[in-house]
Amino acid sequence: MKILITGHSGFIGSSIISQLHLDNKIVGIDKLPFNNEHIKTVVHDLTTHSDIVEEEVKSCDIIIHLAGPVGVDKIDNTSDTYLNNMLLININIFNLVKKYNKKIIFTSTSEVYHEANNSSESDDLVIGNPEKSRWGYASGKLTSEFLCKSLCKKSLILRFFNITGKGDNKGVLHKMTSAIKTNKNIKIYGSGMQVRSFCDIRDAVEFIKIIMSKDIFTGEIYNVGSENNVITMSELASLCKSLSNKDVNIDKVKYDDIFSKNHDDILYRKPNCKKMNKIYKSKYNNQDIIESMLYD
Repeated sequence: MKILITGHSGFIGSSIISQLHLDNKIVGIDKLPFNNEHIKTVVHDLTTHSDIVEEEVKSCDIIIHLAGPVGVDKIDNTSDTYLNNMLLININIFNLVKKYNKKIIFTSTSEVYHEANNSSESDDLVIGNPEKSRWGYASGKLTSEFLCKSLCKKSLILRFFNITGKGDNKGVLHKMTSAIKTNKNIKIYGSGMQVRSFCDIRDAVEFIKIIMSKDIFTGEIYNVGSENNVITMSELASLCKSLSNKDVNIDKVKYDDIFSKNHDDILYRKPNCKKMNKIYKSKYNNQDIIESMLYD
């Protein structure tokens, strides 16, 4: 199978390549030069058209579309550029997918659920306060979901919930384990009572491997995460410290010291993965994830 991965240089893209390159031909497209010995790479900014990119879409069997701005933390001060680039990239890719009638996996986000807890893929959605810049990211992703379903007749949409693990260089667990490995204090923001449920990248990639061969590319949406790794940020920091056997402190940092006044936080987010679990159930727990980041 020939797989085209946009945004292949990122954490999830690199992890997919490491698991799929032996049995598939992979082409990666990214705006940053990022060579990988296992794949063919194309350097291009997907906010603009490219004949080379079009030819790769035309000749592939499936697209895993990861390219685009990632995360709510970047949107505070660059919301106009951020959203413009997100939508341009997605429209350009979706139109090529439509033109050549290709299969596409589009990666969305749990942010589309706002403060709703344990929501299923078919539940009604309410986006947060438009005066809070954080929700621009969710709005952009949700708009892109509608565009994908409208333009791409053979699509699959994945809403990721806190995917992390070995190779992650941005998320909260990366920050905690990196602090420990450099003998620095662990920082938690706000009260530390925010609740999340983390999913190991190995589970996310395994799920993607399985669904690629299934006949479900009809605009289906799947929450991708783990229901069993629910933990507060304070508990997470303590677990990281305990597993490291290092004498580091845990410091609380005020939101105002890091984020803009327009920042909005979610106190509780747990995925509803009943639909995903019918195909694949996540195997790795929080300890497995932390140890893979501390010691592998």
